Amino acid sequence: MSSIAQAPVDALPSILTAYPGRIADAMRQEALVAQSMTGRMSGYHMGWLDEEGREQESLAGKLVRPSLCLWACDACGGAADDSIPAATALEWVHNFTLVHDDIQDGDRNRHGRATVWAVWGVAQAINAGDALHALAFRVIARGGIDPERTLRAVRALSSATLEVVEGQCLDLALEGRVHVPLRGYLRMVRAKTGALLGAALEMGAIAAGAPEESVRRFRRAGYLLGLAFQMRDDWLGTWGDSAVTGKSSAGDVGRRKASYPVIAAYHALAPAEQRRLRAAFSERTDAATAQIRSLLDAAGGPELTRDAPARFAAKAVSVVASCSVRPKPLRAFEELATYVASRSR
Repeated sequence: MSSIAQAPVDALPSILTAYPGRIADAMRQEALVAQSMTGRMSGYHMGWLDEEGREQESLAGKLVRPSLCLWACDACGGAADDSIPAATALEWVHNFTLVHDDIQDGDRNRHGRATVWAVWGVAQAINAGDALHALAFRVIARGGIDPERTLRAVRALSSATLEVVEGQCLDLALEGRVHVPLRGYLRMVRAKTGALLGAALEMGAIAAGAPEESVRRFRRAGYLLGLAFQMRDDWLGTWGDSAVTGKSSAGDVGRRKASYPVIAAYHALAPAEQRRLRAAFSERTDAATAQIRSLLDAAGGPELTRDAPARFAAKAVSVVASCSVRPKPLRAFEELATYVASRSR
């Protein structure tokens, strides 16, 4: 099994520098017209427009999911550009979920500015998210590859979207609960975060015409990478430096999220401390939040959950390696897996 570094990694891996330019250009061409209400709101969410609909310097994210899709197509012997419709559709779906997540979590800021619902209200933000969802399927249905492969990619994206929604339902259902079995947490994360990363690798392999067994293994690698991604995100949301991450390290604890640090700490505590943690989790006061942080420290603090993302990232690399991927793309994937499991933002 590959070794995944555990020290913080901030330099972007080659996968996230080789492909995003092509992806961003395609997305700007596909975007809803800024003169429409949905186009204005979605363009604002993407960081392309300000609140008045005026062009501004792009604030786009790292484009992890679509970049993985293009990488998978390359790694399976295809032409990366053949997977651009699938890749951009993935990113539109991802952003649809972000718009709705901001509403559900009550987050008023994203990337240092107001969220869509904070500007236009909940009802209009729901419309914006719905428009991004519809745009994704219009884009991927455009094809550009063999029609049978296009249909398989559409099915993969549809299935992943359903999983993401189920994962978000589970996330909300688990909020406020601390005595969650690890398998329950993994089930939630596999759907909420792993599904789209699994679809990214699956759809890239489909676009390349890879054998079905390789497609299946790539999808599994994406799920494992999703577990590493979310576990690291949970760690950063609890122990990360807010000056670096751009979000409060009290956010997940303040919302009483069933995050990995909380669940792992609960199972590491003695029964009496578990009772105190359950009691503190049931209250929404600053004093209760401080007690939760104290109990997390008592259970092992940041060291308790620091290494788990690296273990799942290494498993993802091993699954990709089992597909006889060439050395250069395999190294690129391992580099990205290291980044996902060790990033500081």
